[in-house]
Amino acid sequence: MSIFLIFGLQSLFAQTQPVNYRYLIYENGKYGFIDQQGNEVIPPKFETCAAFEEGYARFKSHGKWGFIDVNGKIVVPAKYDDAMDFSEGLAPVRKDRLWGFINANDSVVIPFDYTQALLFKEGVAPVKMAWRFGFFWINRGYGYIDHQNKVVIPPQFEYAYSFSDSLAAVNYTKKFLYVFPLYVQREFINHQGQPVITTSYQGLTTFSEGLARFQKDHLVGYIDKTGKVVIEPQFQNARQFSEGLAAVKLGNKWGFINKQGKIAIPTEYEYALPFSDNLAAVKKAGRWVFIDHEGRVTVKGNFEQAMGFHHGLANVLINGKSAYINKKGDVVWMQK
Repeated sequence: MSIFLIFGLQSLFAQTQPVNYRYLIYENGKYGFIDQQGNEVIPPKFETCAAFEEGYARFKSHGKWGFIDVNGKIVVPAKYDDAMDFSEGLAPVRKDRLWGFINANDSVVIPFDYTQALLFKEGVAPVKMAWRFGFFWINRGYGYIDHQNKVVIPPQFEYAYSFSDSLAAVNYTKKFLYVFPLYVQREFINHQGQPVITTSYQGLTTFSEGLARFQKDHLVGYIDKTGKVVIEPQFQNARQFSEGLAAVKLGNKWGFINKQGKIAIPTEYEYALPFSDNLAAVKKAGRWVFIDHEGRVTVKGNFEQAMGFHHGLANVLINGKSAYINKKGDVVWMQK
């Protein structure tokens, strides 16, 4: 079994700090970590483990979740029924049905009062609130709290996402006669809870580098933070902007556009991932390579799959085995 896809999905969003960077590995049914030189620094011993974030990684043992530090020391015992990554010094964790927030000392900072909780971003976190009457729960919807557990945006949303680029995506259900649900609509709110963008567009994502994807008539375009369409829907698929470029699919080929919607790297690839560490993984003629912002191939090899570079290393698949390479294309670690 390979950890390739598991690590790839987590590493797109996690572990942004370069100090003591750790890379997830999988050997003999267990997870561990290597450093930037490919040295095994935390032996594979965890049944499930996530990537590091803010110096801590979630691990699962006997059905419960805890946290380790960059040296593999258990700092929060595996005792929670569910857990998310640390963000702004706090991690959402669940005991039985309810969620709260802990710090790295395993002190409960925000009590277990919520039926769902997401990560703190830009000083606030979305949480799902409910009233309890005996064995019954009445859903109040999602709102936002600050680090002191003060409700800063009252519960009112069907679902709410963490803030990004000073805006948060929220869903609410449009109802006929205030009773019968018709459809779920998404809008973007500011930190005061005021709607900034209200739209009927589908497939809206969070903002990245000032732009968000949307879908209309099965084609993808981009809006800015005022809700104005800045790149008309014309792509069969598209990713968020990263390092000034976005991977887009025209017809059955992928390439990259700039923020003016102009083709910056021709659509000639079978698949393309976002830029990270100034390189992007793309698939051409059945094999993966890495290109720079000019579209020049800088790293190539016998890669069956590939994920983006993060602080100098990229996770790739070689002969069915997970491996890490540096920007010279040298293998620094490979699954046994």
